[in-house]
Amino acid sequence: MLSPQQSEVRLPKEVYQSLIIKSSGSATRLIRLLMKHFFSQEELAASSLSGEGIYKRRLKPDVTEAIKCKFWCT
Repeated sequence: MLSPQQSEVRLPKEVYQSLIIKSSGSATRLIRLLMKHFFSQEELAASSLSGEGIYKRRLKPDVTEAIKCKFWCT
């Protein structure tokens, strides 16, 4: 579970640990790897966090909020 507030967003511990290792200690890289894990390349290419602008589709807010909370919620 990435965030208690978003309990439906789950990631196996082994996968999460693997992504941490691949990120080489970079929070930005880890966020990118998490986004790639939860969303397809097509979804990422045609969407945005807000769903505004030229990318009209919005990425699933429950997933993006869980990723955000992992790093910024206290």
